[in-house]
Amino acid sequence: MWYGLGVDLGTSFCAAAVASPSGVRTVYLPPDVVTPSIAYLTAESKLVTGAAALDGTDPKRRATEFKRRLGEPSPIILGGQPYSAAALMAAQLRDILAEVERIHGGPPATVVLTHPAIWGPYRREQFTEVPRLAGITNYRLITEPEAAATHYCRERQLSDGDVIAVYDLGGGTFDTTILRVKDGGAEILGTPEGIEHMGGVDFDETLLAEVDKHVDGAISRLDRTDDEQAGLHEKIRALVVKAKEDLSIEPDVTVSVPLPDGAREVSISRLEFNELIKPSIALTVEAVHRAAASAELKPEQLDAIVLAGGSSRIPLVAQQLAQEFGKPVRTAMHPKHTVALGAAHLAQRHQPSEVIRPAASRVLAAPAAPPAPGAAGQATPVPPPSPTATAETTPPAAADAGSRVPWLAVTVSACIAVVVAVLLTIALLPSPPPPAQQAHPEDDSHRADLFTDGSIRPPWRGYLGSVANYWAGVPIGSKGNSTDTVAASIDGLGRLNVTWTGKGQVYLQSGEPQPMDDFFAHSDAAMVFDVLVRTPPTDETTLQVQCEHPCFAGVPVSDLFKRLPVNQTVTVAVPLRCFAENAGTLWRPEAIDTPWLVLSEGTFAASFSNIYWSTDVAEVEPVPCDQLS
Repeated sequence: MWYGLGVDLGTSFCAAAVASPSGVRTVYLPPDVVTPSIAYLTAESKLVTGAAALDGTDPKRRATEFKRRLGEPSPIILGGQPYSAAALMAAQLRDILAEVERIHGGPPATVVLTHPAIWGPYRREQFTEVPRLAGITNYRLITEPEAAATHYCRERQLSDGDVIAVYDLGGGTFDTTILRVKDGGAEILGTPEGIEHMGGVDFDETLLAEVDKHVDGAISRLDRTDDEQAGLHEKIRALVVKAKEDLSIEPDVTVSVPLPDGAREVSISRLEFNELIKPSIALTVEAVHRAAASAELKPEQLDAIVLAGGSSRIPLVAQQLAQEFGKPVRTAMHPKHTVALGAAHLAQRHQPSEVIRPAASRVLAAPAAPPAPGAAGQATPVPPPSPTATAETTPPAAADAGSRVPWLAVTVSACIAVVVAVLLTIALLPSPPPPAQQAHPEDDSHRADLFTDGSIRPPWRGYLGSVANYWAGVPIGSKGNSTDTVAASIDGLGRLNVTWTGKGQVYLQSGEPQPMDDFFAHSDAAMVFDVLVRTPPTDETTLQVQCEHPCFAGVPVSDLFKRLPVNQTVTVAVPLRCFAENAGTLWRPEAIDTPWLVLSEGTFAASFSNIYWSTDVAEVEPVPCDQLS
């Protein structure tokens, strides 16, 4: 079957998504859906990337952040051998392509690769070496903000005249672009702005320097020419990176810094971290102002700011943007995947038998809508792609100062069609069971099944998350799965058995926001589930409903679970108004993508079943909000 591939070769992580006649979805790249941008030269002189490179122990054979060095004349030395940044990026792309081909049984018909909008003609020309070295000829290049905007357009319906700013803060670069929706498409206004050396890796170094101050410079005094101390430095840096990520969900963290003379404890609060990176975030805010000014727009003329990139999930980002512009700040469900998903949507427009041609104008044709189902309910077969397809690169006009592909034509009708089709559900698990029916009888009762009869109901998927892996959840497969602190499986009795050994969460999530806000219009609506407590929670436990980050609402349920009889199934109904009353200022019930999440800080074991939302729970006595804790 025909499919196209979108790839985001990031500074810290790489993501991929495929487009086929059945829709667009992310590709699982080990170890955590996205794969690290790392290259390692083994002792056998074999160059490995991604998850395989994590096993390498010699720092002199490892390369990271090589995307930043694209176009530099000096080579990157691994194990005494020289490599260009393009060669390392090509090796990563080749490995991603091999994994995708393994999953899909053959190569993609076309590949769309993304790059920062702030790259000039020289860097873009150097970037064309990456697909060439990877052996790819049928490719297109697109800027990361354009791809992010394309994905956002398909996530939700946009109205004519809406003007949004795409704010893309990744691991190594920052880009911002102004986009206006208009009849028949979406137009990029003005000139994209950005900051090349601005992203998560820079925040890592800033926090590492702060931790170094707390240990009186002991980290900077490590001799990195010594293998043992170089390894120690890498370990400390990894701990600091983890602490940075934890500060997005915790008010403070403690880092145990391993040093030659013994470990030292360093505590950092989110407020301290915010102060460290606030000047950098301020620079990105100024870039948004410049992008708007280049489009001859005032800040108040923006309708929303759309976040993309993993680093955009730092809470300070949304706070500063909301404070500065006074506009809604939106994010995709998985910011790390936004660019790859958008690239896959653009690949979709080259379904057979269209030929990929060099761009001759500044208008990109709108992606084609997915084919209509055949008579048997299956996607209509399509012929293989044209063998005459050739590479499409950045048009010459894009080399002009201040005009980097300034038009992006995306049909609003295509956005709506794709949203309705729910094309972005992440395909990490075996084929899901048939969708659960939702009742809408004349009495206006309404029920949404989440996990019933031993099956997680589409569009929901089950995931586990731990401190080490919050942003890319571990899928709960047919045989279960686990992280370092939480494990889950579905037994023959149709129960979701979950065991916590430390801080972790289990949750049901979709690939995009679902229409759940109508439940909150009913005062008696509740979240209902059966639970059998095997081991009561030892630490704080919360039940949450989440929308687009940082939007969520949670209620404490530690005492509730402690009060329940052990090893006895009990039906619990939690009024939805309890969540609404405990929601933050960014609460948006119309954007719910996680309708059930249990987070426990310590040990806890329970079995859950028959999880659903309902506007009519007369058969169950809801727990009063003030009795949940």
